[in-house]
Amino acid sequence: MESTYSDRYANLMEDPAMEAYFVQLPGYIQAQIRARKHQPATLEDLKRMAEEVKQLF
Repeated sequence: MESTYSDRYANLMEDPAMEAYFVQLPGYIQAQIRARKHQPATLEDLKRMAEEVKQLF
């Protein structure tokens, strides 16, 4: 089972794959993901959120 996190940014800092993916995203996408109430718990969630933001802009 994949880990979930209570700290909004803990998953991005503790999972090397998520952190590596997140830091390569453009700043405006990072900002939109950080501004969301619910932060991604898995790499797949992070990728989905990034795609949603890309479609908005």
